[in-house]
This record gives sequence, C-alpha cells and structure tokens, in this order.
Amino acid sequence: MKKIIVILILSLNIFGYCNAKDIRIAARVNDEIITNIDLESRLLMAMELSNIPDNPDIKNRLKDQVLKVLIEESLKIQEANKLGIFITSDELETAIQNLESRLGFKKNTLVKEYASKNIPEITIYNQVRAQLLWQKMLNILVIKTINVSEEQSSEAFDLFLKNSGETEYNYSEIFVSFSNSNDTFTATERINSIYSQTNINNFLLLAQQFSDGAIIYQNNNNWIRESMLKNELRLPISMLKVGEISKPVKSSAGYHIFLLNDKRTTKKINENETTYDFSQIFFKLSENNKDEQILYYKEFLNNIRDIVKGCEDLDKIINELDEGYGGRFGILNEESIDEKFLQVLSDLSTGQLSKEIISKDGIHSLMLCRPIQKDTFNSIKANIETRIRINKINNAGTLLLNRIKQKSLIEILDVRV
Repeated sequence: MKKIIVILILSLNIFGYCNAKDIRIAARVNDEIITNIDLESRLLMAMELSNIPDNPDIKNRLKDQVLKVLIEESLKIQEANKLGIFITSDELETAIQNLESRLGFKKNTLVKEYASKNIPEITIYNQVRAQLLWQKMLNILVIKTINVSEEQSSEAFDLFLKNSGETEYNYSEIFVSFSNSNDTFTATERINSIYSQTNINNFLLLAQQFSDGAIIYQNNNNWIRESMLKNELRLPISMLKVGEISKPVKSSAGYHIFLLNDKRTTKKINENETTYDFSQIFFKLSENNKDEQILYYKEFLNNIRDIVKGCEDLDKIINELDEGYGGRFGILNEESIDEKFLQVLSDLSTGQLSKEIISKDGIHSLMLCRPIQKDTFNSIKANIETRIRINKINNAGTLLLNRIKQKSLIEILDVRV
C-alpha cells in the first residue's frame, strides 16, 4: 500500500506540469505509453547528470537514445511485474541516497534540487526503480544459473600465464548496439551525438545514461590484457594515451567510445614461484655518530617487537614516527628481493617483526603480512573465474532483454520534445 501511495503522489505532482504542455505519445510499449513529457524530463535529467548544456540542438541529437533507454526500462518493469518481483520503498530510498552520495549531494536534497530544474521526482524514481527491479530479476533468472566449468577456468588460466608480461588496459566504455537501432545509420547518429558531449569528467555518467547493455555497471576498474581484446578493438585502445577518449570505434556489434583510465605492463609469471607479501620499518642513518644511531634504533625495535602484531600495527607506528619510513612492499617474487632480506624473510613468522638488518642505506626491520606463498595461482584463478562469470552474466542479461523485446509490441510514434 505504501508503494502505491508514493507512486500516486508522484503522479499527482507531475500532473500540473503536464497540463502546461501539449501531451503527445512518443512510444507505446505493450499496453503502456511513454509521453513527450516523460521523454523531455528524462532528457533533462540525463543532461543534468552528465553536465551537458541544456539546448534544443543537443536535446534533438540525444532524444532517440534516451527514448530507447526509456523503452527498455518500461520493458524491464513490466516483466518484473509479471514475475511478481517488486521493490520496497526503503530499497528505493536507499538507492536514491546512494545516488546522492555518488553525485556529491547532501542527504535528501537531490529530488528538491532537480525539481527546481523542471525535473519531476517521478523521473528520478522511475529510473532507479527500473535498475533495482532489473538487478533483482537478473539475480533470480540469470545469476543463480551461471556456472564456470573447470575446463573454461583452466583454459583461461593457461592463456593468462602464456600472455603474462603483456600490457594491460584499464578503460571505461560507452556502447551503442546495432541490434537496438533500426539501421546502422541510426546507430551512427546516436554514437556521434553522445561523442560530441563526452569529456573525462562526465564519461561514466554518460555511459550510465546512454550506453546500451542489459546491465549497468561501473567499469572504471576494468583491467584487460591486450591479447584478450577483440581484434577490431585492440589497435584503437592501444593507441590511446592515459586520460584520452577515443573517437567512435565500429565493431561487428555496434559502436564503442573508450576512455583509457590507465595502462601497465604485467609481470611475467613463472609457474611454482615463491612470493612474499611483506612490510618494513626503515631508519636512515646519517654519517655522524652512526654507531650510536644503530644502537638507538636497535633498542627502539626491541621495545616495539612485542607490541607490534601484524602489518596494520606496523603501518600505524610508521605513520606516527617522524624519523621512520617504510610500509608495504606488496607481493614480490624471490628474484625481486635483496638476498639479505630474503634470508630473514625465509625464517620469519607471519606478523612478527624481524631482527634489524643493516644496509648501506640504513637500518631495516621486516614483517611478513601473510604466509609465504609457494603457489599464488589460487587467487589468480579466482579472479579469472570471476571475470568469466561477469561476462557470462552480461551476455545472459543481454539475451534476456532481447527475448523480452521480441515478444513485446513496441511502437515509436512522435519523438518531438
């Protein structure tokens, strides 16, 4: 009942706004309609979120893509209703608060702020509602059924080892599909309209508002190796500088725009290598009174050795000291570690501060943050399996959305705004 009351109130709030304008049907989606008011409100919200100037020319170029998103959201909500999948008002409010936090708004201010810009609150709630319902539907119909076989995981792992030492790319992507357009020309118009408004600051927001795909996900941590890229996309991505946005790239599936967040060269991995995850505290010695300094720091290390239990404790002490340096080395293999350090680490218990090591640079004490790993491939295999699983979920989600479209009646009528 609470959910129905909320929707009725939101509908009444938009009623006065609708009366002030001519209402036209932009599209029919089965037995529901999308009006020109719905389209214009969503356009305004998408442009506001993406920091795009509000002018008629930009609206005209982006309206088709926004209408496509509205149609997909309508289909997702309809399908969820058929399956008896609903969201609570608490879930909706939590999602709105998360959106406020992500956009830098104070709590409970986004709806009022957007209302002052002629963006009705029902427009915001409908988008968030569609996203939540779709995620629930995927959890029920798709995610629980996805499995990664031992053979798939093994093949991907073997390829990972073979291609270790390659360049990896961390990129974000905007995608416009041919299958969601009437023809290639329409897809070209859409991607060019989006591209004309992209910059580094609004790229992810544009991806969320305008990009095709069954699942909206944050892809700013999307590391992928060069050999794993499709041939048609490998060269355009590899040619980008960090922070650069590509021009639209055509593939067999549609058009892509890439933002290269970062790139790195991976370490060559050898099977059965031993790795160490360790930290150190380090004191630099001056040329004057070096022996006295060594005695002083030895005593200091003896005093904290029984107090410090674990790398987190060591990090806190390093941060509190004016003269101390150090911190986590990260995970290194034997070849990357000084022989003096390696001898100490080999006999060291996890979380225990070692005896002092004196080098030409100063005095060191080491600590293993976790046990020495004779085989680090379990975590690598888990990461590979997760990536395969995510790809399967995305593909299955796309197929599900396409099946819903195929059995639906969709009419595009009047898209003027």
